Amino acid sequence: MASDSHEDAQKALVSFVIERVLLNVGQLALDEVGHRLYEKHRCYFSDCLQNPQYLREVLEELFGDSYKSITIEIRKRLDELQDQKPISNFLGVILK
Repeated sequence: MASDSHEDAQKALVSFVIERVLLNVGQLALDEVGHRLYEKHRCYFSDCLQNPQYLREVLEELFGDSYKSITIEIRKRLDELQDQKPISNFLGVILK
């Protein structure tokens, strides 16, 4: 049970960070990424911890090579948590 709440906290944190970084790009970016994640993969930002490839794919489609600056900003904001395996796995996929 405790690991479920820890996992839920990680999912919520990753979702929050993704949304904040995209909001810094603009409301339209946040809305479009969220829309495409759902349309293509039936997932939400909170599902990205388990499915980081979906986020990476959508970011790359929408932003081209500029997606890298978004993923680098996500990494910076999650930097202190990189020692946690789910987060390090997530970052490893989105930063490819």
